[in-house]
Amino acid sequence: MLKKIIVSLLAVGVILIPNGANASSHAKSLQNLGMNEIMFAQMMIPHHEQAISMSETALKKSRNQEITKLSRQIKSLQSSETSQLTYWLKATNSSMTMDHDMKMPGMLTVKELASLKRLTGTQFDRTFLQLMIKHHQGAIEMLDLISDSKNTEAKALAKAIKSAQSKEIISMKLLLNKLK
Repeated sequence: MLKKIIVSLLAVGVILIPNGANASSHAKSLQNLGMNEIMFAQMMIPHHEQAISMSETALKKSRNQEITKLSRQIKSLQSSETSQLTYWLKATNSSMTMDHDMKMPGMLTVKELASLKRLTGTQFDRTFLQLMIKHHQGAIEMLDLISDSKNTEAKALAKAIKSAQSKEIISMKLLLNKLK
């Protein structure tokens, strides 16, 4: 009986003990993660959440296949990046939000979001693209906060965000020109 209990406890212990490679890679991802990276995460999470919300609205309202495809792409990519940023904050025991209200570039006002949700058809598509371009440009501007980061994961994330959102801005401008 005692042998069964010990075997059971060992089995549970193996399941609960994190994989050494994962623990090591997580620890490495936190090296040189400083205040700028933490502040960036605290700001970019709500910024990305707003883009995800806007994309969900577009998925419900737009009939334009290019806009719905773009919205799915934005939602997927920014959800993944939000998870990564959330990990940084949790792993460093940092607050999920900043202690003060900070105006972030590209963030839409409550009034702009409400107005977007009331629109339909081509008017919705046009306004969505204009607002998302503004939103993406703001996110790219926010990357300045981590442009000199010593953290390799932060540098890679900044590069990925800049690349993806710059390409999406170009696509959105082309789509906007088609709608005029």
